[in-house]
Amino acid sequence: MGKYNWDTSALERLRQLLAKHRRIVVLPHTSPDGDALGSILGWVRILRAVHPEAEIHAISPDRIENYLSWLPALEELVIFPEEEGRALELIMGAELIFHLDHNEVGRLRYPALIEAVRESGAQRILIDHHLDPEEGCSPCFSYPEASATCELIYLLAQALGWTEHITAETATLLLVGIITDTGRFMYSHLSPELFETTSALLALGADYPLIIDHLSYHNPEAQIRLQGYVLDQRMELYPELGAACLTLTQEELQRFGATKGDTEGLVNIPLSIEGIHCSCFIREDKTQIKLSFRSTGDFPVNELASLAFGGGGHLNAAGAEYQGSIEDAKNIYLCQLEELQRKSLPQASTDIQ
Repeated sequence: MGKYNWDTSALERLRQLLAKHRRIVVLPHTSPDGDALGSILGWVRILRAVHPEAEIHAISPDRIENYLSWLPALEELVIFPEEEGRALELIMGAELIFHLDHNEVGRLRYPALIEAVRESGAQRILIDHHLDPEEGCSPCFSYPEASATCELIYLLAQALGWTEHITAETATLLLVGIITDTGRFMYSHLSPELFETTSALLALGADYPLIIDHLSYHNPEAQIRLQGYVLDQRMELYPELGAACLTLTQEELQRFGATKGDTEGLVNIPLSIEGIHCSCFIREDKTQIKLSFRSTGDFPVNELASLAFGGGGHLNAAGAEYQGSIEDAKNIYLCQLEELQRKSLPQASTDIQ
């Protein structure tokens, strides 16, 4: 499991910081997904086991979506929209702040939260697998080749000699992040080391059947009806581009009594259609347009997200935000997709025929 070649000086620096400081805050990105939640909750548990004298809190910028409401230890989270004063107080009093599963402070979304982190005198530490981490964190454990931040948390704990502190519940949390961020082992970065890590987590007691059961068989009725509507009424296929586009407005979301978490996984479905290798889901939020991209093979949707919208992600899974209309976002997506295919996949149209 030496894939990441941990910087020994960074590991030692981390040990020293944890030995010296007692007030610690752990942060995920806004709208935390399975990897963000699994990594912060798992890391908090490991840190508490190693340093029981420390005061460690995890703060979520947003409320937890229904599809992840079964995760253990959620009751320990400080939810920023519900406890803004306490969250800001914890950040301003923190000596160490861990940024997990995000590469820049802006991913915390809320200006008050971002400002509190920037003005805090705490040492900031990053553990993440996204490209281009911003400056300001030291040590910075940034490994874009990793499949998930949860994978990094396990390997970091292993490098520090802390695997004995990974309980069955912690192992389950870390496996949740790996399963969700890899699309159940369908996306890129599927390395032998990833499966070794997965095997190790299972050996530590990770409850794989529990994870799959909750992710697959406990969906609310509104989610299933919404999926049927979107696939029937709001999916457009572009066979000449090997692409699909799904769109959803706030009004439609509310009509079905659904939440944005109920759209989880929708973007993947068009990829099961013969000849479709790129899918984009465009959802209208209250203040912006949210785009999710998925692909199969070696088509780089992270480049598409970056070039078209300033977003990013991984080869087969990426995301972005846009200030404008759904229709404009769709047109930009299609234009950039055509341009990218013309440059990097000149045979794409021929292959689809």
